[in-house]
Amino acid sequence: MSEQMIWYMSAGNGRGEEELDAIAKVFNDIGLQITKSEDPEDLRLSISEVEPVLLLADLGEVGTWEGWKIISAVRDEGMILPVMVISEELSGNGAVAAFLAGGNDFMTKPLHTGEFKCRILNLLTLTGRRRNLKHLLKVDGLMLDPSRRLVTREGIELKMTHKEFDLLYYLAANRGIICSREEILKQVWGYQFHADTNVVDVYIRHIRLKIDKGYRNKLIHTVRGTGYVMRVPEGSTTS
Repeated sequence: MSEQMIWYMSAGNGRGEEELDAIAKVFNDIGLQITKSEDPEDLRLSISEVEPVLLLADLGEVGTWEGWKIISAVRDEGMILPVMVISEELSGNGAVAAFLAGGNDFMTKPLHTGEFKCRILNLLTLTGRRRNLKHLLKVDGLMLDPSRRLVTREGIELKMTHKEFDLLYYLAANRGIICSREEILKQVWGYQFHADTNVVDVYIRHIRLKIDKGYRNKLIHTVRGTGYVMRVPEGSTTS
């Protein structure tokens, strides 16, 4: 299943068909499925339903856009949402307004599609949102398939939310390494997330109930005062 992105187009922002087709082709080439939005309330709903890996904000006046409040709110809730802003505003003033408001990159239209594609790929890589770049992991009967966001243990499918999967995958990819709460927040939730939250502990409890309850070999272990580590029992297979 293709990963989702949202393309927000502010009302009254003139666009030619050729430009629209070129932008759509970039996302098609990358492998992202587009959900379009033209209204802030619709954007709020789309973000909650789609959980996009990227938001493209095609704006007239960058700094006054109502959508920035929505982006700030979902980031505070833990979502990593990179925002690429495109606009006809001059690059200096427009870029400053975009970055100050919460954007992660900015380009002035008309776009150079090659540069645009490289910038999008760079954003996805830096924020870890290209799930299909991750590999299948197997740890003592636990299997994580990022291409389908599928988790099984001993062949039994375990239902995971998106964020639970991301956290579990991070621990599995770093098995044997103690991961501090601060590092987990940075890598799984993003740098915008407040470090004094107990969200990591809450999610770990949920994940343990799903992958460790009822099994003799417990995979996730607490390192008091530091964080968490996934430990593999001796003789177990990993890949």
